[in-house]
Amino acid sequence: MPKDPAWWLYRHLGQAVSDYSMIHPDDRILLGISGGKDSLFMAYALDRLRRRSPVKFDLAGITIDPGEPTGFTPSELESIRGFLESLDIPYHVVPSHIAKIVEQHPSSKTACSLCANLRRGALYKAANELGYKKVALAHHLDDAIETLFLNMFYQSNFRCFAPSTHLTRRDVVAIRPLIYIPEKEIARSVRRLGLPVIETRCPVAGTTCRQEMKDVVNLLAGRIPDLRNHMRSVLKDLWSANPSSVGQSDRGIG
Repeated sequence: MPKDPAWWLYRHLGQAVSDYSMIHPDDRILLGISGGKDSLFMAYALDRLRRRSPVKFDLAGITIDPGEPTGFTPSELESIRGFLESLDIPYHVVPSHIAKIVEQHPSSKTACSLCANLRRGALYKAANELGYKKVALAHHLDDAIETLFLNMFYQSNFRCFAPSTHLTRRDVVAIRPLIYIPEKEIARSVRRLGLPVIETRCPVAGTTCRQEMKDVVNLLAGRIPDLRNHMRSVLKDLWSANPSSVGQSDRGIG
């Protein structure tokens, strides 16, 4: 049997899950699925983890459809459904009018933040309605580095989202199991695995402040050996300095 082309990335995923006690026995985890490479890889990797782990947990996927004019086509949603069903992961689709709301805000910087906030709000609301206490988001190492830089350069603070966060208003725990994995390694594995990635139709893609930070990270990585590994260590120190924002007290994987 040929070796899984993403096998070595599971070590990083397992380490993150262990470090921040992301998964516990009998967890029911709702996966935020955008159809992009990161969320599809997250579903694939967590399915592999649950098949190997002595800790038993369930997975389901959900897509928040932003609606016209940038929403999913029926064939795209069926592609996602077919992929998740091949992993024995149930799938939910939540229609919305997020795209039309965002369209009313012409600034790319405002639109990006507004869209993300609306999608997360819809995701957490759906988790409550479907009875899930845990939501998995597909943020990877590069996302964390870019967020840290955005906050440093634009907000004058040293902050980044946590690997695991209890959202008290919704009583939902958001986990980010890909947080140790560089984006380029996810992209490489997705190509080798042949996952059915759906390209974004976001009208501001590539024009935002986040894209500027992505360019900065790539520039620095080209000049500083092992930059991303160094930044992973910086982020781990940041997260460990704020332990109340991560994990839970009961024992899970790790």
